[in-house]
Amino acid sequence: MLLKRICLLTVVILGISVVNQCYAQYFNSRNGYWKNERHAFGFGVGAINFLGELGGRDQIGTNFINDLELSETRPNLMINYRYQFGRRFFARAQYTFGIIGGNDVLTEEIFRRNRNLHFRSTIHEISLQMEANILDFSKKNLYDRDIKQSKLAGSSLYVTAGVGVTRFNPQGNFNGDWYKLRALGTEGQMQDDGPEPYSLYTVVIPVGIGFRIDLNRQWNIGLEVAHRITFTDYIDDVSTVYYDNDVITQSQGELAAYFADPSLGYYVDEAGNQRPLNSTETGLQRGDPNDNDAYLYAMLTTTYKISQRRFKRTKGRVTKRRTRRVLF
Repeated sequence: MLLKRICLLTVVILGISVVNQCYAQYFNSRNGYWKNERHAFGFGVGAINFLGELGGRDQIGTNFINDLELSETRPNLMINYRYQFGRRFFARAQYTFGIIGGNDVLTEEIFRRNRNLHFRSTIHEISLQMEANILDFSKKNLYDRDIKQSKLAGSSLYVTAGVGVTRFNPQGNFNGDWYKLRALGTEGQMQDDGPEPYSLYTVVIPVGIGFRIDLNRQWNIGLEVAHRITFTDYIDDVSTVYYDNDVITQSQGELAAYFADPSLGYYVDEAGNQRPLNSTETGLQRGDPNDNDAYLYAMLTTTYKISQRRFKRTKGRVTKRRTRRVLF
């Protein structure tokens, strides 16, 4: 009797061990398949827009998208390398190129329109970012035909954040030719008692949100919307107050004086009549140094995941051995 009980207990223990081993393999296959696809390259194309002093809506300048001028939307491109170090976590190195601009002609707010400033600039950004899936619609077991796939299977919603460096170089147009504005010292940077010339580089803080869906094991497509917090107010060459334009004319020439103050000198009232407006005298506000510039973009993306293959040696030769995985 005792022997039967011992045998029965042994069978139960062995059964539990087998079940635990099977479950462990199941769990590992479910949560560890991504380890064979750690590396990926991404590409993107989209639209970028500037958030700063110039242009904007028909109102006094405000922050963030409340002052977005859609007509100044321009193209941008992106390439990146992404490394997965957890089931839901990624690190990526990214290069982004874009063209941004702003123009006071596009607003009906009388002081901004009278200011009559404009610019364009290329954006070259290099950043390191962390990416985390906050919603992961995983695929079910492909070997279980009884499980129905969700319409969102293989897709994910993610957020990004990181740090980067951006190079910009604002330019202005005069009679069809474009001139680099920093070298002209439009706010008195070239004068002995003026501010220091600004840097063409700024640290940026990238933050964004995106959605992607798998096309197959290697390829996916998605949409990402991202905002860039900067630490400069000179992406558009506008930040503080008007410097004495007569001094700029005498020391730097008429071209610098024009870009420093191309104001119209009037505004149009509700009846359509021109009224004198002198809001660009020396020392008056030209920009807002308390609110740094920014830019944002929306981009269509595609990513190619590199599947790693393991190798084994058999009888003096190397053969490829595919790592079986189960998708959930």
